[in-house]
Amino acid sequence: MNAAIIVAGGSGERLGRAGGKQLLEVCGRPVLSHAIAAFEGCPSIEAIVVVTHPGRVDEYRRVAVDPLAPVKVRAVVAGGATRQESVAAGLAVLSPDAEFIAIHDGARPLVTSELVGRAIAALQADPALSGVVIGHPSYDTMKRVDEDGVIVGTPDRGTMWAAQTPQVFRAAALLSAHAAASCEGYTGTDDASLVERAGGVVRMLEGPRNNIKVTVAEDVALVELLLSGEIREASMGTTRIGMGYDAHAFSSGRPLILGGVSIPYAQGLAGHSDADVLAHALMDAIVSALREGDIGRLFPDTDPAYRGISSLELLRRVAARMRECGFQLVDADTVLVLEQPKISPYRDEMRTRLADALGVDVSCVGVKATTTEGLGYEGRGEGVAAQAVVILERVLR
Repeated sequence: MNAAIIVAGGSGERLGRAGGKQLLEVCGRPVLSHAIAAFEGCPSIEAIVVVTHPGRVDEYRRVAVDPLAPVKVRAVVAGGATRQESVAAGLAVLSPDAEFIAIHDGARPLVTSELVGRAIAALQADPALSGVVIGHPSYDTMKRVDEDGVIVGTPDRGTMWAAQTPQVFRAAALLSAHAAASCEGYTGTDDASLVERAGGVVRMLEGPRNNIKVTVAEDVALVELLLSGEIREASMGTTRIGMGYDAHAFSSGRPLILGGVSIPYAQGLAGHSDADVLAHALMDAIVSALREGDIGRLFPDTDPAYRGISSLELLRRVAARMRECGFQLVDADTVLVLEQPKISPYRDEMRTRLADALGVDVSCVGVKATTTEGLGYEGRGEGVAAQAVVILERVLR
């Protein structure tokens, strides 16, 4: 399981606005809500813990969490006197099943689901790493100064990066580093510093420079400008329609799978996978709406990895891709074209299984069947065709 801790326990004194920075409304939502929405929309994250100012837990939940109706937020808990203590409070309530843990500043509202997923994927891809930190190289000359602001050194900017969040860690490494720091009375500037100190290997991963943290009043106008631009861009092409079609010939010695349901019949359908023509048409419609070609490009029948695979599993992957692209399924309607067998006894189970694979309510999926009155290969009983139409809607964060 992959989990996220969103830390929003700071007082926001430097911002100079009542209520602090996390609850400051920007583009119709509190700053914290924008951050939560990005993690909620990331397929790689399964659980979220929000850590708030210790005296304002109920307020943060009511203002910034509940209006989103999130399904992944498992807890909203009180933080500590320092950021490190706040992260520890979040770690204390996470499930022990967590394998990768992302830490994010609740005052960084410009984080995206794609960025979170990319950081997790980078860590998963390299077993030698304990963590991955989003950031960017320093493009400005850096100066080291004393307490009076007098320059005492100019480090090589070629080795300098600005660290941001999310920061993603293997759970064991992060928990061990926090425990060691607590035991030894060490306070780090971020979670990566604790893992580094404990001997872990942490790599920087370049992210967008606009992933800024709202800290002072000047940041607010910039964040509003950037967010409003993203929302306007996202609102263009909000609704997509996709059409899908597939056909398979009957073949002896194979089970007949339609809509994820095994139907008793003398023949099944020929194909590289389980040849579920209905699921294939539905996948094709979604891929079409995403403008990503067809399912043959995603799951080529020349790849042995897909031999005999359940089409419902492929449908789940297509649905995950849909969410990664920032869309959700609003409605899907399908039709099977065949003479035999009759599907009416299995229609409700087909709808249920397809909806489960898509991660939507069964009311969003329609299944029906028709004949061709003896015309064509379907009418001659040589095979089955299926058509599907879907409506996708872009998720505005």
